[in-house]
Amino acid sequence: MRISKRSLASGTATLLLALGGAAVTATPAAAQDTAQANGHIGFSNKGWFLAKTCYKWQGSATPDSCDDNKAIGTDWGVDIPADATGVEVTVLVHGQAIGDLEAPQITDLKANHCYELNGYTWGPTITEKNC
Repeated sequence: MRISKRSLASGTATLLLALGGAAVTATPAAAQDTAQANGHIGFSNKGWFLAKTCYKWQGSATPDSCDDNKAIGTDWGVDIPADATGVEVTVLVHGQAIGDLEAPQITDLKANHCYELNGYTWGPTITEKNC
């Protein structure tokens, strides 16, 4: 009887430690979800060109920025600043003689937005995709 009581006590202690550890590790993840109130803008270059994306933040202390020389097979993105009230996205294709790609119009800053670039410098396309 003593052996089974020790096993039961040991098993209970192990279970409590495991549950306590799970509670401790869950807390930072939950805090991280609430800390990032805004979403993300992501791009994948599947086209045969170098791409450049620029982000002009409205209502944010975050400086405007660009990601340049993104070659085929490259994925990149930017987190939307928490204090942003809007964003103007520009998508450029190096070597394109006529115009730029029609940039995505992002109005929901709380959601993630992902896009794929395809084609060649003379006929690039941009399509929305799941993140």
